[in-house]
Amino acid sequence: MFSNIDLKEELQELQKPNENTILELFNQHIENDKDQENKIAKNLIHCNPKSFVADLKTYNSDDVYDLDNIKSIAVKFRLRFLPTKYFKNEIPNDAIFKIKSLEKLNNTTIKQFYILAPSQNFDLEDVNKDPLLFAPLKNGKFLLIHQWGTDLKWYKKITSLPLKSIESILVTIGLVAFLIASLTPTWLILNGAEVDMGYFGYHRIAWFIYTFILICSLTTFMCFSQGVYPSEYQWNKKTYN
Repeated sequence: MFSNIDLKEELQELQKPNENTILELFNQHIENDKDQENKIAKNLIHCNPKSFVADLKTYNSDDVYDLDNIKSIAVKFRLRFLPTKYFKNEIPNDAIFKIKSLEKLNNTTIKQFYILAPSQNFDLEDVNKDPLLFAPLKNGKFLLIHQWGTDLKWYKKITSLPLKSIESILVTIGLVAFLIASLTPTWLILNGAEVDMGYFGYHRIAWFIYTFILICSLTTFMCFSQGVYPSEYQWNKKTYN
């Protein structure tokens, strides 16, 4: 009671925040978080030009991927790798929260994002399912931030294989033509001619070549008319055709 007065302690006592101050600080923190989340949502919709890359130094190195590997996956499963401004579906809040944590950790703002997803998830331009969210790094690689949705169906790899490249399309056509040529009866190939040439012969080779050319023509027409192109060609294109 009669101890000497320590002016520093007296000053610190006055400096202690009261309940109102604590509540104000809490509310201010909430408002700042909301503002940051709104900015992130805006940046996801309106991506900056490719020249802008965030300076990220603290992140999980296991989540960093080369562009070549991303392209390989996109081609393999017929996906698109495009800026998020073309993504027509809603990006979940979990992804925004992860971006916010990453920005706070690196004391920076990320203004450019990419999505790896099936083409139907994008608003693609027309000149006539399961997304991965990336941020580009200064070393030319991409940081995986968030994944959502369900896994691709097991048959996606099989259905995507024929359209992987020009070569895969030709191989698929060749296999189909070979199957048709093998199963077609000899009498049908010879158009009822009264000549017994047996199962094997030049007639079956000629039928295979004819079938191959016919299927190539039909495939070319369908691909051009429907705007369907090899995955290797359109994995990062912003247009249907």
